[in-house]
Amino acid sequence: MKVLHLIIAESSLETVPEEIANHPVIRRDAKKRGKDPRKILLDRSRHHEAMKFLENAHKRGRPDIVYLTLQVTQYTPLNEVGMLRTYVHTLNDYVIFIDPRTRIPHNYYNFIGLFEQLFEIGRVPPYGDPLIWLRKGSLKDLLNNIKPDITVLLDDVKGVESTFRDFVDELIRYENPCIIVGGFPHGQFSEDTYKIVDKVVRLGRFTYTTLVIVSKVLTYIENSLGIER
Repeated sequence: MKVLHLIIAESSLETVPEEIANHPVIRRDAKKRGKDPRKILLDRSRHHEAMKFLENAHKRGRPDIVYLTLQVTQYTPLNEVGMLRTYVHTLNDYVIFIDPRTRIPHNYYNFIGLFEQLFEIGRVPPYGDPLIWLRKGSLKDLLNNIKPDITVLLDDVKGVESTFRDFVDELIRYENPCIIVGGFPHGQFSEDTYKIVDKVVRLGRFTYTTLVIVSKVLTYIENSLGIER
């Protein structure tokens, strides 16, 4: 394996949608932070009451999932040696490209501010070479850009069961593989997502969070390839 592409797909990461921007809960939160209600990230922990009116609400408003997963990917040994590329695809079909050099803030509120800036101006930092940038695009568009040898969706709903060891042993035989994990808290992937992958795999006997799946897969890969920090 030369490079692993990891996509956090259908992620619950978006700014407050227009239809609830004037809800009192949203307006209070925005006023407290001195921001336009339409320019803050939707977050169920603060906006639960307003989100009751949203379509597909059970999959929205969880930026913490992306935050926690990026804490793993950007600091893992596989990334340090240049063998990992991480992308975020959102439910609203935006794609976030993350330079391997990017260091995600450890403080959650700093992360929120950084990604609010990203959604507002399309890049971070505002000037010079971007470390994180945002484009409108579908998951299919992203895969067409990456052109992986194989694309595997890690899903505990429709996946064929495999152990972490067997999965990784097969994955590292490819030069340019791609794995897709969910960036949402509940439900399942859209049918369109299932249609564009080569395999759907369920890892292990338990139901894992995205953070745990990514941590375990990357650790198994690093051990198999003899990569240490």
